Amino acid sequence: GRQYPLQSLLSLTLAAMVSGADDLMAVFRWGRRLPADALGQFGLTQAPCHATYHYFFKAFDAAAAEQVLGVWSRDGAPFGHVAIDGKRLRGSAPAGHDGREGVHLVSAFATRLRAVVGQMRVEPGANEITTALVLLKTLPLAGSVITGDAAFCQRAICQSTRDQGGDYVLTVKANQPRLMADIAVAFGDAFPPSADH
Repeated sequence: GRQYPLQSLLSLTLAAMVSGADDLMAVFRWGRRLPADALGQFGLTQAPCHATYHYFFKAFDAAAAEQVLGVWSRDGAPFGHVAIDGKRLRGSAPAGHDGREGVHLVSAFATRLRAVVGQMRVEPGANEITTALVLLKTLPLAGSVITGDAAFCQRAICQSTRDQGGDYVLTVKANQPRLMADIAVAFGDAFPPSADH
């Protein structure tokens, strides 16, 4: 029945993780070894038991926390350059998998902040493109420049970025041959070399 402040549990968990704790049992052990004055720095008089961490993180809304931390980290300023990319989370697939299993995430990394400002899981049956579109709609993009590889060079992503006041620089490859040909014509040599040069 004991209750603990949210910020105390989060702060203690983060401190434990920075100190090398890599699971809830390690976080629990790290907290239990703290002297009373160190616990007081976290606003605690007693370290929580292992079950407290379990129930706390089971109910914790990670997406909401990511959004709040993203707003706090940018301190009201535009993100600047935001790189989007999709990756499969290392170690998330079972042994002997065929490459399609495991947790697949699309992340938005703000280079000015040197931090991920948003990420979203690619659900089974979905793809990186639709997930990136949903992710970008959750971010304040005004004044920012979105970059990504050729997979993200899609009308919907470009339009959504512009609708939110952002700009984009996306790679174009042969997977979009018509667009690639149009770019080659529009941005070809302004002064093609003459025969005598």
